[in-house]
Amino acid sequence: MFELVNNRQLIFGENKINEVGKLIKWYGCKKAFCAVYPEGEHVYNKVKSLLEEEGIASISFYKVGKEPDMHIIHEGRDLFKLENCDCTIAIGGGSVIDTAKTVGMLAVNEGNVDDYQMHGKEVKKEPPLFIAIPTTSGTGAEATKTSVVTNNDNGLKKSLYHTSMIADIVILDPNLTLGLPKRLTAATGMDALSHAIESYVSLNASPMTEMFGLKSIELINQYLEKAYHKPDNLEARGGMMLASYLGGCAITAGIGIAHIMAQPLGAIYHIPHGDACSIFLPIAMELNLPYATKKYAKIAEALHVYDSTASNQKNAMNAIQRVKEIRAAIDAPNCLTPYIKNSPTIDEIIDIVKRTTGHITCNPKPLNEQLIFDAFRMACDKSK
Repeated sequence: MFELVNNRQLIFGENKINEVGKLIKWYGCKKAFCAVYPEGEHVYNKVKSLLEEEGIASISFYKVGKEPDMHIIHEGRDLFKLENCDCTIAIGGGSVIDTAKTVGMLAVNEGNVDDYQMHGKEVKKEPPLFIAIPTTSGTGAEATKTSVVTNNDNGLKKSLYHTSMIADIVILDPNLTLGLPKRLTAATGMDALSHAIESYVSLNASPMTEMFGLKSIELINQYLEKAYHKPDNLEARGGMMLASYLGGCAITAGIGIAHIMAQPLGAIYHIPHGDACSIFLPIAMELNLPYATKKYAKIAEALHVYDSTASNQKNAMNAIQRVKEIRAAIDAPNCLTPYIKNSPTIDEIIDIVKRTTGHITCNPKPLNEQLIFDAFRMACDKSK
């Protein structure tokens, strides 16, 4: 038994952003709330022009920084309602997309982020039309029903989600990622690889998520290094956009110890999410190895390091080594230590992880305090 939630429409290809105005007009919308990165003004201006050609008004919301918090989202919700918007567009990376999907949901449902994030309030009304236009390739947020938000009251970085929060339409236009900075290419790429690998070995994996995950791994293996070293390579950018999307589809199977650690510790140490995933992904694979050997051997095939004469154990190790090679090739971080200033005690870390992601039960190796401790200790070891 499994459940899969997909977008209503996926549009992939060069210059496909040009279709956004006609899409919104078809749905009868009159005014769009556009969540945009501060650096994304040129893309918004393009979208704004396309909307105006169809007689559709828009407002821009540039308040999203590296990651959304509930104050920003509440400000966006209030602006959406004040301006009488009737649809939502996200133009940016995962933080912008998460902001847009939550703003849309809150615009028609009562309460605030904390109610849904910490207290289990139920979504009662379907959000307005939501179009996601990613400008990075990693989070896969355009393919998920989940939004990750920092709670300003308790400092926790935690998810809220509902089936209706997934984007109705996704436009993947690789032109929007040409020239993406190397550091962001690396971080988002490692995030996408983490989604694909963790979902594939998840205890909640299904035939569908496994299919998405393996294809995502294959594409990342083929294109991430090329996109990093040749940022204007359109084929590589397109490959990574598709890999990111497929990884987002796959992660509906649930996350593992890499994300279980990366999400809360990223909030504590102010580590970009993709960098935190880069540190924890090979560690997670090593810790889970005895519990998912055959699946890691299958991942070795997608990474093109499978040896038909070797054992599953050896091929699984080949997969781990290949992930480390990809990480090194794109200069992604491999150690937590440089990010640590005033280190909390291990008891504090365990407590934060438990309160944030400790409810997750789909990691191959059972989640307990020892696993959290081992992952943290290994993340602080530069030799890893």
